[in-house]
Amino acid sequence: MKFINFCLITAFLIATITLIGCLAGSQMGTADKLIEAKDYRGAIEVYQSIVDTKPGTTDAREAQLAIGKLYIEKMNRPDEGIKAYQAVINDAPDSDEAAEARYNLGMQYYRQQDYEAAQTQFDAIINEFPQLELSHKAQLMLAVSYEEGKKYELAVEVFDNYANRNPHSDRAAQALANKARIQRNYLKDDDEAKRTLQFMVKKYGNIDTAQTHIEKAKEELNDLNAEIPKPENPEETQIGRAMARQQDRRERDRPRGGVEKSPTMKSNVVVQESGFGITAEEVMRSFGGETSIAGDEQGTYYDAELMIAGFFYGDENYQYAGALFFDAIARAEAEKVRLEPLNYLRLSICYRKLGMHQKAAKVLKTAATRDPKVIDAVKSTGQNQYTNEEYEKALETFKSVIGLNRNKDSELYWYIGKTYEKLGDYEKERESFERAVAINPEDTDALQSLAEVLHFRLKERKLAVVFQDLVENKRDSFETMQTLGDVCYKYGEYSKAQIKYKAAARTAKRQLEKSDNVAEKRILQHQYGYGTLLAAISIYKQGREEDALKLIDTLTTEYPEHTLLPYAKGEIALIKGDEQVAVDAFKEAIEKDPRSDIPVIALGDYYVSKGYNDEAKALWELYLETDKYNSKVMRRLTLLKENNESEESKEGNE
Repeated sequence: MKFINFCLITAFLIATITLIGCLAGSQMGTADKLIEAKDYRGAIEVYQSIVDTKPGTTDAREAQLAIGKLYIEKMNRPDEGIKAYQAVINDAPDSDEAAEARYNLGMQYYRQQDYEAAQTQFDAIINEFPQLELSHKAQLMLAVSYEEGKKYELAVEVFDNYANRNPHSDRAAQALANKARIQRNYLKDDDEAKRTLQFMVKKYGNIDTAQTHIEKAKEELNDLNAEIPKPENPEETQIGRAMARQQDRRERDRPRGGVEKSPTMKSNVVVQESGFGITAEEVMRSFGGETSIAGDEQGTYYDAELMIAGFFYGDENYQYAGALFFDAIARAEAEKVRLEPLNYLRLSICYRKLGMHQKAAKVLKTAATRDPKVIDAVKSTGQNQYTNEEYEKALETFKSVIGLNRNKDSELYWYIGKTYEKLGDYEKERESFERAVAINPEDTDALQSLAEVLHFRLKERKLAVVFQDLVENKRDSFETMQTLGDVCYKYGEYSKAQIKYKAAARTAKRQLEKSDNVAEKRILQHQYGYGTLLAAISIYKQGREEDALKLIDTLTTEYPEHTLLPYAKGEIALIKGDEQVAVDAFKEAIEKDPRSDIPVIALGDYYVSKGYNDEAKALWELYLETDKYNSKVMRRLTLLKENNESEESKEGNE
């Protein structure tokens, strides 16, 4: 009897679930008809009834997606659409519907020209949903949004990531063509564009579907008076033959009817864990033929995987290499075998080369947590690559462990700076040394290197002298402490910046108390006030609003006519998001002291950040009429003009 009751209950539940599914499907159909009739409000009510009656289900999330689409595409209510998409993400952040919601959000932000918000959504899909075909579309849109947002170097990197994710298809050739276009047209780096085009012809010249891109690449190489390499034959290498076998197998397994599966459909659980779009089993089978390569019973299979992963890694096939490194490391860890740190580094680099930076960081963070010596081992690898003049590889290596141990970051940035010096990228060399100094203002190696790049390569000799004074421990001037504070503030080290600015203010105060010269006292009063205000702004950036305002009030009481008080008001207004208040305050500071470059630079930087380049250009050119040798303003104006020329070139090409 109990068995019969159980069967009846089971049958009832199945029938109920089926009925609910049918009802949801019927409601979806009703909503579709309402949309055809342009009754969008009625359709939303139907979708909302599904959301309310089936919370937490796929049907509810699909209905919510439909609501978002209607609000944005049909009803011109983007804010409501964004809320609907965000509700899907909040309900089930790991679901396929959440990935679609993120993509739709990214596209909406992209259309609104809020490129940073769009990039956040696209990047999340790449890192959290690499198993979906949608992640490939997201990666292309990430590259495009970087380009539209004028972050050309990042656009180049992402197009390169996309090519690495599709190593044996015309997708790679198309991405590399875009990479070369940006290098040539916007970064004005013909040498790098040439190398990209040559690699593209060599690697994909024998792929039939890529011929349109290849022919155009050859034309550009002729235009650059560069050698056109001979396309390589993939069948000539064991790795190439393995890739060909894998591609043939995928073509054979492709479903008929023109619908292509995502390349991550096989062994779905493993692929979702790794994110490389292919399983280690598939790679090993391809490499070893139909019988694959087998390990023995003593657990040495991962050794074979690591060996073959090294082959693919050396051939820059990061997708296949990454799948093998991932599986081999998992097998070794399951057997409690300690692997060489180089394997974790290479797995991390494979992730980074495919654009999955979050996964890359997680790999090394996990490894470093288990073995603190991992960071030192990775650093040693980078040093060896640097010694062997493998500078690009050294950069990858040093950057891979940034942020894992705060005490080592300053030294790592110093190595990165030295590597950029060898590559001839002096602006990035400068930035790297500045970051090293910001993390550790007492790092004399970083201070010395920063002084050298400023003096010998960037020709900013006045600023170089300041850092040389810091190397020689001459820290008893306002300028040295303020400059050191500026570097700390620039890279978000607000607590250190506050300390340096207060030291600068104290130095000015001591000299002020000793001075009898009226002109000198005026300068020292200005410096004391400026250092105090910079310290207050740094305190405000730490979230200590009350302490910051108290410090400003004290200065206001002491020097109520200080010309930079409006400047500080403007900086704090910007932090709070009160842009018009900030602009008015900067203009007030300029009126109070037209000779000061501080509010002029602040207002111009704000204009540039908002895309008001003409306003910034006019402001800085007007200032230079009275102070024509001001290096800070001149540097900004030169960079602005170069960017404007790139934009004009872009419009001309279009």
